Amino acid sequence: MPLDNNNFSWRPNDNGPLTNLRYDLEASKWVNSVNKAQNRLPSGNIAGDLGFIGAVLTLPLCLLIFIVLLPVVLIKEVIGYNIKLLPGDEPTGWVKKNDIYRVDYTRANELKAKHERKKRKTQWEDLTEEEQKMVRFVQAETAKLYE
Repeated sequence: MPLDNNNFSWRPNDNGPLTNLRYDLEASKWVNSVNKAQNRLPSGNIAGDLGFIGAVLTLPLCLLIFIVLLPVVLIKEVIGYNIKLLPGDEPTGWVKKNDIYRVDYTRANELKAKHERKKRKTQWEDLTEEEQKMVRFVQAETAKLYE
């Protein structure tokens, strides 16, 4: 059913100044109501969006840590069995904690005593003048390296 001007009897259909004023008033009220509705809506900010994206990207890393690495560390610490994950890690096998932290003082003392008893084969006076000169040169060059 086509709409014609007669079907809108509740609105004036002429182009008179009073009619245009009413239409302008109605249009301004519509514009104001739309603007107020838009202002009431929460506006998004870039910081919140970036925070969400960061959370989504860190989720796989957190899952990797809690599902793979945490149990491996717990197995190594509680049970004492090492699981090799990366090429540079210690080999897979049982770990004896006493062997890791134990220092063999008797062996260290034996080596220290052995080297204290050992005397130099040559003394400074036994060297020739040319050998002494060479030793002084090497000492001077070494000192330059550490400066």
